[in-house]
Amino acid sequence: MSFRHSISLAFMAFTVVLAPACNDKGKVSETKAREHVDVLARLADEDVEQLRNGLPRGAKALGEQWGTEEGKAPEAEILRFRLDRVRDADRDLAIAKSTFFAILDTDGKVIRSDQDPDNLVGKSMLTSFPDLRRALAGEYVETFGVMKELQGSRSGPDEQWVVGAPIRDEKGEIVGAYVSGWSLERYAFRLEHALRGDVVREAEQEPGGKVPLAYAFVFKGDKVYGAPVTPAVNEEALQKLDFAAATKDGVVFHGQVEITGRKYGVAARRVEKLGTDAGVALIRSEI
Repeated sequence: MSFRHSISLAFMAFTVVLAPACNDKGKVSETKAREHVDVLARLADEDVEQLRNGLPRGAKALGEQWGTEEGKAPEAEILRFRLDRVRDADRDLAIAKSTFFAILDTDGKVIRSDQDPDNLVGKSMLTSFPDLRRALAGEYVETFGVMKELQGSRSGPDEQWVVGAPIRDEKGEIVGAYVSGWSLERYAFRLEHALRGDVVREAEQEPGGKVPLAYAFVFKGDKVYGAPVTPAVNEEALQKLDFAAATKDGVVFHGQVEITGRKYGVAARRVEKLGTDAGVALIRSEI
């Protein structure tokens, strides 16, 4: 490659560097990103397990409190109170990273959620998450979909991971479903908050240490989702790396990427508990 060609590449919006580099800031960022991604993957595993364990118990508790004639759902405000009480009483649900909890009727429409204002009431979740029909048939379900009422605070694209469990009354009859989950954008914010805590503590342990730039992401298939305030150019650059393919068979992807003139270390790995083509990623740049 000619010197002139190398100089022209420096002005591209981003450039992926997969070959080993010298021990410069870019290489330091790559090494640190590779370490961080393992931590984020463990957090995601734990967060999924909290809902897997807690949601069926919560559904059981709601069913025990159903207590109305002919299986009719309690009043919406009563259910709102019970949503909080059931969550607070369960060791896993109390600390779950969910961005919503809701109760569906037997037709899949939301009777009440924990959102204020409650923009989910009366909306069918089956349109966006057809697999939730299985919850209304008696199964525990995990699924992905897109529902605008559940998206992150940004107006751009988002996706949601949703879990559901059947609610059975005292007679054992299914009277609805208890559902929860998270917006991938807002879950990326949860991971980013944890990541930034780590890099701040790291900088504090070094004389004159500077806190690096760091962003966390969730990927699903060929899509990459950052926190609601993440610059869109970051997501666009990372989507070109095709994390789902790069992390196949348990491979932990890492390298360097240049975005708007700044070099970042990048790392990604799958989180099988979240989905067969889903996982976490991050970028980090030393100051």
